[in-house]
Amino acid sequence: MSEIDHVRDFYDRTVEEEWLRLERNWLEFGVTKAFLNRFLPAKARILDSGSGPGRYALDLSAAGHSVDLRDLSHENIARAREEAGKRGLTLNTAQTGDARDLSDLSDAGYDAVLVLGPLYHLTSEEDRNRVISETIRVLKPGGLAAFAFISRFAAAHYQLKTDPAAIARRRGVIDEFLNERQHRLTPETDFFVDSHFVDPSEIALIFRDTGLAQRALFGAESMMAQSEWRLADLPDAERRQWLDFAVSVAETPAALYGSEHLVFIGEKSG
Repeated sequence: MSEIDHVRDFYDRTVEEEWLRLERNWLEFGVTKAFLNRFLPAKARILDSGSGPGRYALDLSAAGHSVDLRDLSHENIARAREEAGKRGLTLNTAQTGDARDLSDLSDAGYDAVLVLGPLYHLTSEEDRNRVISETIRVLKPGGLAAFAFISRFAAAHYQLKTDPAAIARRRGVIDEFLNERQHRLTPETDFFVDSHFVDPSEIALIFRDTGLAQRALFGAESMMAQSEWRLADLPDAERRQWLDFAVSVAETPAALYGSEHLVFIGEKSG
């Protein structure tokens, strides 16, 4: 089975977990939405490339944007359509697709493109570069692109958050994230599907010669990855205060190195 087939099969099997993930990972969702809302123009035409089951797309549609969804997983797309129907929302399109190949889309057609998942799962630099170049091609001049990455420190943050006593069982995976920057799904490795990880210091360099000017680079959990689930049980007022704090410091070095997920927002020149 190819890498892409692994990824498609993984998300077809875990669509319910992925739908619920951004409720559990509420800081990741809330901080990322806050930055998107800061930069997006009103009533933008948006492509959500690698949309998952559509959490971001549905929020953006509810805010008045025109959103096209694409994802490798048939089940994710079906769930996005279902949830849109429940909410009385209209998605412009929702279809399966590969972020590496947007050849059916015209140049400079979108005000913004979200790529909040595909770069996690491409272990080939060539494939990652194809995603970036295709994203930029379909952006209008002055348009915004948001790319998400998983930190090489994410496995350690996750293990500390979920089961710190299991360090002996998970030490190999933690070291793999940190040192190898790759994880491949095999019968012996059940931690995650095929994935690629970055150091926060490397992200700006990835986009240096792409024609994207950096508007933001932030840690989605904003230094609080290990506390995220504990804070989720707070009353709404207190949780809102922590989210506001998280947004205010999300671009600091402490937040970049204290997060599992990292997001770069760039503006297309011209």
